[in-house]
Amino acid sequence: MFKSSLLQFQERGTAEEKLWRAVITKSLEEWICGPLAFSRKAEQFLFEDKNDFQAVCSSAGMDADRLRNRLKLLRARGIQKESIPFRARTQKRPALAPSTALIQKAFGV
Repeated sequence: MFKSSLLQFQERGTAEEKLWRAVITKSLEEWICGPLAFSRKAEQFLFEDKNDFQAVCSSAGMDADRLRNRLKLLRARGIQKESIPFRARTQKRPALAPSTALIQKAFGV
């Protein structure tokens, strides 16, 4: 979602700016569809942090106040976990067969 919207912007700038834009993109992804603990940390960084957020945005060549205001609009509209059809990192993995059964099958025992 964010990769496609930031792709054009990410192609411009220095390697350092691209790196810091990737940090912002990762924070946005964690806020939207990350596990609860990561989502809370990302939300604190994106909405409440005063020093690091400004520094990261500045290093990325972005206006921190403008980005934060746009994110507040998204949050007010409820664009977060409820509107995302899947949660990539929190989906439960299918149950695996007992390890002894797999070993026995692998060695023909």
